[in-house]
Amino acid sequence: MAKKIKIASWNVAGLRACEKKGYHDWVRDFDADIICLQETKALPEQLNDSLVNPVNHEAIYAPAEKKGYSGVSTWVRKGIEHKHTIGLGIEKFDCEGRTIITEFSNFILINCYFPNGQRDHGRVPYKLEFSREVAKKALTLKKKTKKEVIITGDYNTAHHEIDLANPKTNTKSTGFLPIEREWMDEFKGQGFTDIFREFTPDENGHYTWWTFRGDCRARNIGWRIDYFWSTNELLPRVKACEHHSDVMGSDHCPISMILEV
Repeated sequence: MAKKIKIASWNVAGLRACEKKGYHDWVRDFDADIICLQETKALPEQLNDSLVNPVNHEAIYAPAEKKGYSGVSTWVRKGIEHKHTIGLGIEKFDCEGRTIITEFSNFILINCYFPNGQRDHGRVPYKLEFSREVAKKALTLKKKTKKEVIITGDYNTAHHEIDLANPKTNTKSTGFLPIEREWMDEFKGQGFTDIFREFTPDENGHYTWWTFRGDCRARNIGWRIDYFWSTNELLPRVKACEHHSDVMGSDHCPISMILEV
């Protein structure tokens, strides 16, 4: 019988803040084998030892050079063999702590915090360039290692109208600009699949981020911007993909998938 592992991804909107809101309880209760965190907003030396040296996982950190900004972390259950690389090898992206690549025995996991395009759209070109470099890196790794690739994290883009509560009023908002959505179409065309939509194809109301303003989370006025995408050939091994909107601690909720390894 094939072994199954649980992978979680969560934009914690500041790991130190999330720690005070029950992060360790969630880690214990959710019992994921691999956890990908985005927007950790801390250097390892600013964190409590329980976050740097967790009980059951090895924690890998890629902080931004700028304090209190961006940053990703991947936690791997002790005993699971892996090797990791920090960043894409491109300084203008790597200085912002946006990527950790972890290679396992029969798949590769890329944990990403995709840039926000900003309200004035000033960082949209940077965001799109980063996005294309991530896809390029994934395809290069697949070709080189013959392993399938998962790219998870906060993509900061809702792909289709069903992926946000108010599509009509957000066509000029970053995160739902035609040019950002077109990149996701391009990404799909390169041989990648949005795993959640394989399990929940046409339903709206499934979101992963809600602004803190206006009681939006309680009213479920949100956006689906956190994803697991993978190379198409991985799909037969994926057994589930879910959102966990009941988990508080951030303006995002965790997402998870079950993978046969």
